[in-house]
Order: sequence, then structure tokens, then C-alpha cells
Amino acid sequence: MSAPKAKGYSSSPKGIQSHILPHAGALTERATRYFGIDLARLPQMSDNELALFADRATAMTRLKEILPILEKHFTTLIDGQVEYEQFVQRVLKQVEKGSKQIDKSLLDAWLLSKGYDKHLQLLNQKAGHGIQKLEAEYRSEYDLNRLDFQSAIKLIHLRHQNRAKAIGEKVPQAQRQLQVQEALRRQAETRKELLTYGTAGKPGKGFWHGVKDFFRV
Repeated sequence: MSAPKAKGYSSSPKGIQSHILPHAGALTERATRYFGIDLARLPQMSDNELALFADRATAMTRLKEILPILEKHFTTLIDGQVEYEQFVQRVLKQVEKGSKQIDKSLLDAWLLSKGYDKHLQLLNQKAGHGIQKLEAEYRSEYDLNRLDFQSAIKLIHLRHQNRAKAIGEKVPQAQRQLQVQEALRRQAETRKELLTYGTAGKPGKGFWHGVKDFFRV
């Protein structure tokens, strides 16, 4: 009976092979997935393919040299971003607080302006009532301000006509009054002469002349 063969052992080897990889399980797959290293293919890779590892290693070397510097920069960027966001948050809180105060001030000012507008409205109403009262006390029978121009002209012309008519009516009355006053004056004068000078009348004036003057009235 022959001895058991180790797992992964091949009696007909096909180039260079690892005896460990068949027992590595998922680690082999992770080496490829995480680091880009295919351990099983290494023996079969060409020089160009192997040179790619050299290129990658050179680039990684340069990167390792600047990693501390990059770490410092990245730390500054990250911490700065955090502080900036905190600063923005603090400013926004102040904006909220200040905006509320400004809004309240604006509301108070608006209410004050409305109260003042109401006050002015009341003053205007009182002034209007006062003006109406004065107009009612001193305006004439016809309010020319409420008439158009033509109506105002007609009204003024009518007033002149009425005034002229009234004057015309007063003239005969005045004449009659003067005549009556003159008659009374002459009657009183004749009576005075009669009582003073008798029926002969005033010297130089006959009786009949006096009677004629009396009845002439």
C-alpha cells in the first residue's frame, strides 16, 4: 500500500508551483483582489508583466515618501472643513436669532406706522369736519365751488339781475317817500305861516298863493 500524497501535489509538475497556495483558501483570492498580486501566476508571468510590479512599487515608494506630508494636509483639510461647518452652524444660529429680532422690530415699526396712519386719518377727519363747519357758517346760499364754470357765470348774472331789479323797485318807492315828505314839509310850513301871519299870509305872499302851494302837493 502506497503512502498518501500531500494535497496539491502533482506527480507531473507543470512548471514552478507553490505547495502552500492550494491550502491558503480565500487568502489567495484576497491577495489578488486587495493588492493586485496573483501569487499563482507569478511563475508564469513574462518579464513585462513582472516589470509592472516594479513600476507599481516605484510609484508606491514615492507615495510613501509624501504620505506624512499628505496626512498633515489631509488632516488640516478635514479639521478645517469640520471647523468651517461648525462656524457656519454658529453663524446660522446667530442669523436665526438676529432675524427674529429684526422681524419683531419690523413688525413693531409696521404697527407703529399703522397707528400713526390712523392718527393722521383721525386728524384729517377732524380737520375736514372743521372745514365743513366753517363752510356751513360762512358760505353763501349757492356754493359756487360745486358748480361748473358756465353754471357759475349764469348764477352770477342772475344775482346781478336780481340786485338790479331790487334797486329798480326801490327807486319809485324812494321817490314816493320824498314826495310825501315834501308834502308834509310844505303842509307844516303853510300851517306855520297861517298861524303866524293869519289869512293874509306871509308878507309878499297872498293867501291864495299859499293855498295854491298847499294843494299843489
